[in-house]
Amino acid sequence: MRPLPLLAVGTLVAGMVTVLTGSPATAAVNRYEAETAPAVCTGTIDANHAGFSGTGFCNGDNVVGASVQFAVTMPAAGRATLGVRFANGTTTGRPADVLVNGTRVSTAAFGGTGAWTTWSASTLTVSLGAGSNTIRLSPTTAAGLPNVDNLDVDTSGSSSAGTGRPDDSNIQYYGRWSRSDPAFPAMGWAGGYLETRFTGSVIGVRQRNAIDLYYSVDQAAPQWRRNVSGNVTLASGLTGGSHSIRIGYRERAGSYTGDPVFGGLILASGAQTAPLARPANLVEFIGDSITVGQPNANRPFTTYPWLAAEGLGASHTQVAQGGACLVNQDCYGMVDWFRRSSAWVSTDDWNFGTYQATAVVINLGTNDVGHGVSTVQFQQNYVVMLERVRVAYPNAEIFAMGVFRNRYVPETRSAVAARTAAGDAKVHFVDTTGWIDPATDTTDNVHPTDAGHVKITQRLRPILDQYI
Repeated sequence: MRPLPLLAVGTLVAGMVTVLTGSPATAAVNRYEAETAPAVCTGTIDANHAGFSGTGFCNGDNVVGASVQFAVTMPAAGRATLGVRFANGTTTGRPADVLVNGTRVSTAAFGGTGAWTTWSASTLTVSLGAGSNTIRLSPTTAAGLPNVDNLDVDTSGSSSAGTGRPDDSNIQYYGRWSRSDPAFPAMGWAGGYLETRFTGSVIGVRQRNAIDLYYSVDQAAPQWRRNVSGNVTLASGLTGGSHSIRIGYRERAGSYTGDPVFGGLILASGAQTAPLARPANLVEFIGDSITVGQPNANRPFTTYPWLAAEGLGASHTQVAQGGACLVNQDCYGMVDWFRRSSAWVSTDDWNFGTYQATAVVINLGTNDVGHGVSTVQFQQNYVVMLERVRVAYPNAEIFAMGVFRNRYVPETRSAVAARTAAGDAKVHFVDTTGWIDPATDTTDNVHPTDAGHVKITQRLRPILDQYI
């Protein structure tokens, strides 16, 4: 494996960007060829333009959602400089999202190189976990990707030490977070959380205003800190080298107006954060108060979304709101609100390039009947919902659950059938008949108890496991 001269014509924009020009890499560089398994090219492997390395290059399909993906192995977690060698014989840039382990970390501009035989490189620095990682380039326009020759990964000379501030690249965010205030990223929907590793014997968190938060150190059972603000110590007297931390917040809902923001970690003197690899799979759950886990006190970590995903070793998020419907008719209509960063914004502002879900589980229809939604309306809107989820997540498996109250179930099944007939083979209807008994497994004939959520998990998790 030889080092790649990084003569950058195309550049990577956003995220943590480094552009190297004219200087050859001098450290050991691991090269991953686009034409060699386990790399995956959504397109063809061609060899008709000279100057490539190996036996060919990836000529990706000219559609949004096509990709080239590399499997990169790291001996230990840390920072790595990626060099993507490409050719773009047009005069128009071919931008692409850069996703590491399924999460968007940057956007590559991939500008024109003058000819298809003129190869150049773009670089950026990312955090990778120990062991296997995936790095995917996915075009954001119908022009598709440039021709991609290889990926060079340089792990020398880059420090993985982090400060614990909200913009620390070692901190992994899950769910939809608003960065409108960079000092205090805000959790949008229910079930968001963040994780990282850290050194030192103590760990704390900065909060702006009062909030109920939960945390887990070294994968222990989550613990609550209720109604806290300012500098909050979470754990002290820790021994050993490094530890993991997960922090999440109670969702804003109804009369509860807590402030679910993250102001950064409080580390011991001389301590630092370290990379923590993201799971390969992320499951997004879309729904109403049942998906949120209301009114149970220990939500979200006693809910079926949390339990099912955790049991599969997947990350997860809940795009859900109490009282939500499918149809936007005097209700939080998730057919539209799904495209938003939270229930508190008025525009479809969410950037689906931020992360890509491996699977999406929809549980909607319990509340629509109370808003006069007809069966025809419901089915039509469910088809639109499935179409929009597919556009947002081109490669995800989509699961449409029949609701536990047995409302609009034939229409849900028919919407799935319509999308299947339209050629989407990754949409599935989930029949939940008999999963829970409203008399014994719910608090009010609607909302599952903690034990009810466990029963749902026991039925749902094996279904998801077949596909992710």
